[in-house]
Amino acid sequence: MNMFNYKITNDTMYVKCIEERGYYYSKIFETTGEPIIVPHTPNKLISDNCKLHSQTYVARKEFSKLLTGVSSKLPIILDIFGTHTFFCSHSDRVSYNEWFNLRHIKTYGAYKGMTRITFSNNEVITIDISQRSFNNQYMNALRLNYLFTLEMNKYKKKKSDVETQVFSVVEDTEKY
Repeated sequence: MNMFNYKITNDTMYVKCIEERGYYYSKIFETTGEPIIVPHTPNKLISDNCKLHSQTYVARKEFSKLLTGVSSKLPIILDIFGTHTFFCSHSDRVSYNEWFNLRHIKTYGAYKGMTRITFSNNEVITIDISQRSFNNQYMNALRLNYLFTLEMNKYKKKKSDVETQVFSVVEDTEKY
């Protein structure tokens, strides 16, 4: 894997920001294996992955805003299928940010004024944001994912109805 072009997969649980000698890097945690370090900030990594799915980060944020009405610390869906829904710990205006994959959050709760998170592989971490703030971000991501799923289902139903109508027209013309 090219460490400059890391592609988020179904196994990507979260992206943590690390700082070394004044530079920010991304430390990527997956369901298995050792963490991967990429020489970009988590925000840049998320932005680059939006581009890999043929969208800009700004477009993904606007889509989230339009769908949910949320206006800050927007969760985003990286791909057009809704497979990768991520939410951030802080504003994307700061380099020090962490991104979490909604599908891998198993449980979370307050721990000494911070938040303790258990992931799908039973890994446990503690992050320095309040449980209330984390819960708000988690719920916004959940809402985005839910509303996106509703929109996808409407689209699929409409497409199915159109295909059924076309099929019916073809059947009717063959009778004559």
